[in-house]
Parts: sequence; structure tokens; C-alpha cells
Amino acid sequence: MDQPHTVQRESYRLSMRALNMGASFAGKIGLKVGDLDQRSLLESARRQSGLDDWGGDHFIEPLERLLADFESRPITALAQASVRGVALKNLTNRLYLTEHFRAHPELNNVPIERPVFVIGFPRTGTTLLQDLLSQAPGCRALPFWELVTPVPVSEDSGRDRHLRMKGAQRKLDVTYLVAPELVEVHETRAETYEECWPLLANSFSVPNWELTSRCTSYGPWLLEQDLVPAYREYKQCLQVITARTPGKRLVLKCPDHLAALDALLEVFPDACIVWTHRDPVDCIASYCSMVSIGWRILYGRFDPKEIGPVMQDALLRWVERAMQVRAHLGEDRIFDVGFDHLVANPPEVIAQIAARFDLAQRSPAQVSADLDRVRAVEKGRHVYSVGRYGIDPVQVHERYRAYTDRFNVRVRPSSEWT
Repeated sequence: MDQPHTVQRESYRLSMRALNMGASFAGKIGLKVGDLDQRSLLESARRQSGLDDWGGDHFIEPLERLLADFESRPITALAQASVRGVALKNLTNRLYLTEHFRAHPELNNVPIERPVFVIGFPRTGTTLLQDLLSQAPGCRALPFWELVTPVPVSEDSGRDRHLRMKGAQRKLDVTYLVAPELVEVHETRAETYEECWPLLANSFSVPNWELTSRCTSYGPWLLEQDLVPAYREYKQCLQVITARTPGKRLVLKCPDHLAALDALLEVFPDACIVWTHRDPVDCIASYCSMVSIGWRILYGRFDPKEIGPVMQDALLRWVERAMQVRAHLGEDRIFDVGFDHLVANPPEVIAQIAARFDLAQRSPAQVSADLDRVRAVEKGRHVYSVGRYGIDPVQVHERYRAYTDRFNVRVRPSSEWT
């Protein structure tokens, strides 16, 4: 008997409907819990932080485009409150970052040398690779608590860590309350290493928001913009974070970098790129299951067959852009990793990457021990299907043929998909 899908519920459960009614009532009596007016957001961020220097205005148009996209869509009252909260967090992060650099100008000289970026489609083993690579002596990755609040909140490092971890865990507790399936799809804890897109969110320049939030006007527009300013601020966040732990080489991961590989390499000209590859049907179907949770939170319900086409179109744009950049870049700075090879022999893959990018080598036994640790905390198998999300494997393979041929990606025959 087939195992049921990990994400089964397609609409709000009773408790979520009640919360949504409460948020709707709050709006009707004049409370600004879901006010997405840009001026209101900017003023609230100034008031909360006591600061008013934004560090430039290049974030304004992406913010405007994002809010306009949300305002054109039927998101729930509860979702409006959530979006407002996220926007305020990112705006205050901006203000604190600018102030921190004003108070500590020496941060501009903090080097980010030869960072390792793990890029590739979602669900291609990037999490596993980052975890294993970051265990090498002299390396580190970024935990969730540093990513969501990159600027210290206390001069005392112990207290600072406690406060930022507490804030991150509070955010996660709310997330799991409204989306309990995420524990099995992709569990995040305050201390787990996560995708670094939150450092781009402070510039409101996150390609992935098109997928997770259905912002299909914002997403294509963003890819036509100059994202170098956003990556410069991303680098500033890294400088703030690494100033307290100098001498460590960063290992970062995020599929969003596929969509902006040119901007990333302009800001980090010595970056070392590890690009993971997998059958795009697998990637699309798995990620559809994951982002369906976000669609349900935002819209109160989702139609699975609407998600697949959005995912197919967006990820194809991303990989085509990345391939164009790579065609001009050459091969020296990019190492390709096939998902099948990674699953079959992680120690060999790690050794090859270490040799290519001058990371400290570790024995197969050490890598295997780390792999056992990772697997010990896994919550269960993520179950999904292509048919549920309106995905035609034959069509996907045809549309992505230039990608799969270029990187010799093994694709499964359509008869194997259900």
C-alpha cells in the first residue's frame, strides 16, 4: 500500500481558520496587523529600531513590486499579518546593519576569502553537502539563528547568541504550529545550517519568493534587475557574522544563487562553486510538495496542479541564466556533483571537492561518521508524487533537455513516475 503524501491537507484546518478570523477582525477595527502599505511599514521599522538610515534606496523598488504582487492576490488576513511581520523584520535588519557599519567601519575590511557556495536546484543534496563540507577544519556554515538576525543584539557574545537563538526558535515554533508537516519535509532548528537567502531578504531581492509565495509578477521582474547591490549587502552581513569568528572559510548554500550567479561572482570574484545536479522532475515534484505548505499559509488553500507549472517555469529561467553565465565564465571555478554520485559515495565526493578547492581533507571514516549523525536526526521519508502537481515528466525532460544534456544528468523513464 502506498504511503500517504507528507503534505495532505490542502486548506486551513479549524484552528487556522479561527486565527484568520481574528486577524480579519483586527483589521476591521483599525489595527495594523496586516497593513501592507509601504509607508506604514517604513515608519514602523523606524519606530521599532529608533533608526532612519536605510543604507541606500535600491531596496525600495523590489519592496514595492513584492507588496504590489501580494496586494493583487487573494492572500488571507492571517497571511497579511505574516507578510507584514516578515517585511518589518527585514526592514529593521537593514537599519541595524547600516548602523552597525557606521559604528564599526573596520568591518569593511573583514575578508570573505574563497567562500564555497553550494548551488543547484532545490532537493538536490545541497543540505547534505553543506553539512559535510562545513565539518572540514577551518570551515564553517551559517546556522538559522545567524541568518535571520545577522547583526549582534548584545556586545556580550554569550548573551548575544542566547538572544538570537531564542528569537529564531520562537519563529520556528510558530512555523511548526501552522505547518507541522515541515518537520518531515525539511526540519529546521535554530542551530541547523540553512539556505542563506535571508541575507538577500533584507534587500527584498529573493528569487525564491516567486515559488514559495506565488509572486509570479515579482519573480520574473527581479531576474531582470541588477542584483549586485543586494549581493553587496549580503556580503556585509557575512562580514558582520564572521568578524566574531575570524579565520573560518564559509560554506554557504542556496538555490537562489542559480538565478543571480553573475551578481554573486562580481561581489565574490574568488568564490568556489559546487553545483549539484539531479533529474529535474524529482526536484520539481519534491519542491512542489514543500512550497505547497507556504501557499496554504498565504491563501488558506492551494490547488496542487497550479504549483507545478509555476515551479517548472521559474526553475527553467534560473538554470538557463546560470548556464549562460557559466558559458562566459569557464570551468575552473565550478565543480559539478551528480545527486546519484553523492548518494552512492559521499566520502568520495567530499574528497574530490576538497582537493579541487583546497579544503582540509578528511578520511572516509570521518565523513561517514558525520553522515551517520545527519541521518540519525532525520524525521522520516518525504512522500510526494508528480501527478498530484500536474507535472508531465516527458514535458519536463523535453523543456530541460539542454540542462540535462549539458551536465549528463540521469533522467528516469516516464514509466517510473506516478
